[in-house]
Amino acid sequence: MGWSRRSRAAIEEWTGRRAGACALLLAAAVGGVVVPVGAAAQEDLPKGVQLKLVYETRYRDRVAVQPFSGSGMERVAQEVHRIVQRDLDYSDRFEMMFTIPERMRQGTGDYRAWNDLGVVYLVTGSMEPGSGGGYSLRVALHDVVYGSVKEIRQFALPPLDDTGFRMAVHAVSDEVVRWATGEPGIAATRVALTRLRPDGRHELLVVDSDGENLRRMHVEESIYSPTWSPDGSKLAYVETDYVESDRVVERDLRTGRTRVLTERGLPASTPSYAPGGDRLAMALWVDDGNEIHDYSVEAGCCMRRLSRRSRIDMHPSYSPDGRRIVFQSDRLGNPHIFTMPSDGGDAVLITPFETGGPGYYTSPEWSPTGSQIVFHGRSRGGVFQVMVANADRPGGPVQQITSEGRSEDPSWAPDGRHIVFSGVRDDGMGLYVIDLVTGRIRPLVTGGRYRMPDWSPRTRGAAR
Repeated sequence: MGWSRRSRAAIEEWTGRRAGACALLLAAAVGGVVVPVGAAAQEDLPKGVQLKLVYETRYRDRVAVQPFSGSGMERVAQEVHRIVQRDLDYSDRFEMMFTIPERMRQGTGDYRAWNDLGVVYLVTGSMEPGSGGGYSLRVALHDVVYGSVKEIRQFALPPLDDTGFRMAVHAVSDEVVRWATGEPGIAATRVALTRLRPDGRHELLVVDSDGENLRRMHVEESIYSPTWSPDGSKLAYVETDYVESDRVVERDLRTGRTRVLTERGLPASTPSYAPGGDRLAMALWVDDGNEIHDYSVEAGCCMRRLSRRSRIDMHPSYSPDGRRIVFQSDRLGNPHIFTMPSDGGDAVLITPFETGGPGYYTSPEWSPTGSQIVFHGRSRGGVFQVMVANADRPGGPVQQITSEGRSEDPSWAPDGRHIVFSGVRDDGMGLYVIDLVTGRIRPLVTGGRYRMPDWSPRTRGAAR
């Protein structure tokens, strides 16, 4: 187990909170939080699938975000503070201190007082008028343990009513996460999704990573399988108006322009961009079956067939290095998860196979780290749950990471530790986010028939 700078500081001091931090770290080294699950749920698993029951109890640095100041712009400062504080919470990397004593709500004060409250990092911010009707935000990260300012920076924000305001604040949050952990956050990202309306038509929607700013991009008779381009500027998806067959459409989110990528009369589905954005893999109906093809997005042509072994191959997803594709196939009967070279070739079975068994796995997506593949699978009881497999252990054990209700359509966040999925719970349908490190699940959007989420990459300059 690696020791962070925060942990080393705790060991060096051996007093007060620091000793407690070390105790937590030692506990994490020998065990974890055990999530209770009934015996019936465990017996309901197909062969080769294991419930993930243990999550890490590693010590998380306590962070306090002091109310931001701004003379004459208190409402804006309050909104920026609210967004940043929640972004840091949703990163699942910190223990957040949401209630700050009144005497400590202004000025950094004595670092020892913050230390006595268990705070490791203190975030402060002040605002003043900026150019173009926007704001200048000065943010500092204070290292309470060492009694110093770790990082400080000035950020330019657009006006509050600008469509890019929230994304600009999310980008600030991601920088704060990077200052504290060495890795950027995922706040400045979006999730694309679909919604079935009461009139039977479908909406293509985009929502910020915190579940706010839900916006409609398009309405059609049927829309499904949205996927982001690697630079976050475009969405490819499948639509049909019941006059023509399913077609893959690419929408530029900066201009609103669209172009149809597949030929009329060739039903297509489940598109996925290559890491370079120059090619798009998809399932195409040919020769009385669905096969994986790829298409040159840049040239606008040149469909190339990659698979030839079954009746239904679908849901391709590229590995981060672009060398392999994961997909689902029914070549063994029920759908299973396979990988193959990105230019075609022999397929390798990833999910465990049991002759005559209930194994049924679909909708795979390769993780940004390249080490894991997420998908949903059916338990012996017939309910779908989200599962994760090692990309380099063919036929190896699979971990089931959800167990409540029904959970489908998983998609990775760019940090490789969060997954968004569509779920059915006691209170209805919605999208949820799970953190694979802590096991925390939070709702993203609920109250509608939301499906097929796809998490955007980290990006600056995508459509507002």
